[in-house]
Amino acid sequence: MIGNSDAPRGRWSNAGDLVAAFARRTQAPTDRLAILGSVWDKECGAYAKHWALIGVKKGVLYVRPKSSAAAQELHMRSEGLVKALNKYFSRPWIIAVRTSYR
Repeated sequence: MIGNSDAPRGRWSNAGDLVAAFARRTQAPTDRLAILGSVWDKECGAYAKHWALIGVKKGVLYVRPKSSAAAQELHMRSEGLVKALNKYFSRPWIIAVRTSYR
């Protein structure tokens, strides 16, 4: 039996609905971060040693550059980097790249 699509969100009509709801909630953030961590060096290329990935908040990727020249290069390449990173996900979720010095 396939889950009841008429059931209100948060309520389950059978165990299959409960498992599906749990799987949707638990897999999204950790899988995305694991994939992002694994493809970061590949997509940044030689710049990866000058840019440290800090984290992601609300679709914005925070990166710590090692110098002002690296920060400017990151700013110039941010649009292409966002597109390159989003191609690894089923739905694009990275909106922008910002520098962080903390």
